[in-house]
Amino acid sequence: MITALRAVLEKEFLLEYRTRYGVNTILLFVLVSVSLIVFSVSAELLTSELTSALFWNTAFFAALSAMQRGFVSEVERGTMLFLKLSATPTAIFLGKLIYNFLLSLLVNAAIAVLYLGLLSLVIENPTIFLTTLLLGSASISIVLTLISAVVANTSARGGLFAVLSFVPLLIPIFMTVRATRIATQEDAPFFRAETELQILAAYTLVMFFVALMLFEFIWEE
Repeated sequence: MITALRAVLEKEFLLEYRTRYGVNTILLFVLVSVSLIVFSVSAELLTSELTSALFWNTAFFAALSAMQRGFVSEVERGTMLFLKLSATPTAIFLGKLIYNFLLSLLVNAAIAVLYLGLLSLVIENPTIFLTTLLLGSASISIVLTLISAVVANTSARGGLFAVLSFVPLLIPIFMTVRATRIATQEDAPFFRAETELQILAAYTLVMFFVALMLFEFIWEE
């Protein structure tokens, strides 16, 4: 399975290198979103609550714009059958998931840099923020990878993908916003964000195993 997983992962990176669809789409969205926010607030000072919400709002929609094509692109290129014959469902799911996670983590780090530089986002506790960034990227990637597989063979893929993603991502979005807000507070100890991070970690683990079990059924159908 390791060999098949590596092959799927290499395929994803090679395809992205050739087309640059996902990276270009996300970067354009992020730049436009952050620019609009900067011009809208002008010289106004944003509260930590609002900045945290805007940060994860940008991250959420950036992930939506790129990850919906994870399995949809296989259908459009006619490579779905070849992929089914070449690797096990588990290897395919893990390969797609790892790629989406790395992409999400990279994009969220870029968004953080833009918010720190342009919107005066101040992180008082880097440990809380980095942990939130890691768990938030993981939970979003797991949910969107699974939903991308669900909608791949449907006709209204774009709209259905957004609708199905909304409810499963409510918990991670709420928890990441709350944890990020705590990370911006002065002299905030790590234990103050323990509840949010524990819920986020538990949700990520549960969704990972649920997605792993459901994917084989979805893939075979």
